[in-house]
Parts: sequence; structure tokens; C-alpha cells
Amino acid sequence: MKIGFQIENLDPARGGAETYVFQFAQELLAGGHEVHLIAMAFGSTPHNAYTHHVMRRGITRWGRDLRFARAAGRAARRANLDAVVAVGRTLGADILQPHGGTLEGSRRQNVALIRHSVLRGLKDGFDWLNPRIRAKLRIEARQYEADPPPEVIAISRMVMADMKEFHGVPDERLHLVYNGVDLKRFSPEVCAAKRDEARQALGLGADETCFLLVAHNFKLKGLRELIEAAARVDRAKPWRIVVIGKANPKWYQALAERLGCDNRFVFPGATGDVIPAYAAADVYVQPTWYDPCSLVVLEALACGLPVITTKFNGASELMQDGRDGYVLDSPDETDRLAHALTRLLDPDLRHRMAASARPAVREHSLEQNFREMMAVIEKVAARKGAAK
Repeated sequence: MKIGFQIENLDPARGGAETYVFQFAQELLAGGHEVHLIAMAFGSTPHNAYTHHVMRRGITRWGRDLRFARAAGRAARRANLDAVVAVGRTLGADILQPHGGTLEGSRRQNVALIRHSVLRGLKDGFDWLNPRIRAKLRIEARQYEADPPPEVIAISRMVMADMKEFHGVPDERLHLVYNGVDLKRFSPEVCAAKRDEARQALGLGADETCFLLVAHNFKLKGLRELIEAAARVDRAKPWRIVVIGKANPKWYQALAERLGCDNRFVFPGATGDVIPAYAAADVYVQPTWYDPCSLVVLEALACGLPVITTKFNGASELMQDGRDGYVLDSPDETDRLAHALTRLLDPDLRHRMAASARPAVREHSLEQNFREMMAVIEKVAARKGAAK
């Protein structure tokens, strides 16, 4: 089959959806399929894949978004593909698989994390007046209203509910396909071999419990709430929190200093290989305000780490609260977050939860994700072939 992917940028080093598309393209090529990648910018690309470099021209940013969406649709039509998968906001796709969830779902949570009610109202109002957000909403609406209507893949039940609420997608066109995790690369055995070296590199003592957060958007992933909860954890006990990510930590370091727990936080910056961080950690914690289905959480579970996260993370749907970690109702439940951190200072409890962590994601490998995605792609290709 001739299969295309539309994505604004394709650089697997950036992680997330870009890594996913790169890996999926490699699997398709290995299976003998013809792969077309339609993007505005490329990093590395799989060998033998066709690339369509679509420029995003326009005077304004919102104008460029709309021009790129249209140009990506034209590129897909010219390539005469059997199936086109849109990972971002583009037009002309047969299958929608938005890794960022819905714009309204994301926007709702970005407003919710603002604590002051007046500022929340202002943020909500300014969003509606923002021409770029309005352009993105317009593109997203056109994706779901296309004729013929696309098949729609939700990467979690949370996202599926938003697709029904905001776009009225009927059940017969909705498919639930969770993100897949590389169970060979991310495993307790791989981490155990790197643990001592990784902990030494971070300056962790042998008896220190290490909580880990990996994030680029510290605000959205609940770092403020994590610091406030950490300030309530017993400082007579040995523990530290390692925060991996490229964002500027200055504001958060100042908050931790005001709350008297700055010496418990380590900010090593970004990393090209996250496995040593998992190896050094005892618990993964991500009190996120919005994650359609956090691949980092799936990786941590695959590595055998207990996880603390929230119900606003689609990956939490694969967990059971109290079995392989804790699932908070909201990131601002800082008392409960502090309680979860405190409980997981107990090595016996960590060991019991760690034993349940990897089984929670065992049925969600990259291979399983590929099989479920191919079932939708083959359905679309058969329908298009019958219509010719």
C-alpha cells in the first residue's frame, strides 16, 4: 500500500508524535509498503521513504497554519495515496490521529491550571480573540467535517470523550488505540544495568529515594504542584526529586527555595537518552494538567517504576490506583500528592507496586499499536479502492 503521514515537523529527536511517525514509517517500510511523509520541516527520515517538503507561507502565524494545512492536503492528493494519516492539524486526511488530543480539551486544561478566577476568565476570553487559536479551531473543525468523513483514532478514552463532545464523532468512526511502548528498550533489566552509574552522575546517595519528572512544559506537567507537595514531605528522610527537561527552571527553583525544599530538587536539563534517568529513579511522578496519553508514563511503567499521575493523563487509564502507583483526581490535590510521595518512601510498598508496573503496559507494545493502526489503515484503503 501507499501510505502517507501529515505532520508539521518530523524530527524524531524531538520525541512525542514525531518519534512515533518515524518509528511507524520504519515498520511500514520493513513490511514492504510505500511511505510518504508530508511535513514543513524534516530532521532525519527513514531510508526509502518519500518526503514532501511543504512550505508554510503567509504573513501571519495563523495564516501560515492554514496555508500549511491546505498545502499538506494538496500534497497528499498529488501522491494518490491509499491512506493518509493526519497526526497534526492538516487537511485531506482519511484518518485522524491527533497525538495532542483536541484543541478544546487542551485549552480547557490550560485555563484550569490558572488559579485566580479573574485571570482564568481573561485567559479564556483572550484565547477566543486570538486569531491563531481561532485558525487552529477552524482547521480542526474542518478535519472532522470532511466529506467523506475520516476515521478517527483516539489515543485514550479521555481524548475519545473530547472528540465526541467537541466534534460529535459517532462511535462507528472512533477507534481507541493507545500509544505503544518499546518493551525491549524500556525494561527493568536494562535499567538495572545502568542504575549505579546513573545515580552517581546525578549525585544521589545510596539510601536516597529518587522521584523523577521528565517534561519540557513544566507548568502544564504540574511542577508547581509537585514542589508544593514536596514541601510537605518529611525532610528527615532521604529523598530527592530529579526534573529532566529543557525549560528554564529558575522560577521553580525560586518557589522551592521559598518553601524550604530547594535542596531536594535536581535540574540536570534536557537529555538525549532518558533511560539513565529511569534507571536512577525509584518512582516516576507527573501530576499533569493535560496529557492525551503520556508516552513517558508508559516508558516508566515498562521500566518497572511506580507512577504518580492524574486522571488528566490518558495513560492513567492503564493503571489502577493503589496497585502500580497513584492516580490523582487533579494536580492541585497537593495534600494527596504529598501523601503519595510520603507513602512511596517505603521501599516495601515501592517493590510491590513495581511488580505491577510493567504488567500494566505489557499489552501496549509498539507491535500491538502497529497492528491496531494497520487494521484502520486497511479498512480505509479497502474503502477507497472499492470507490475507484
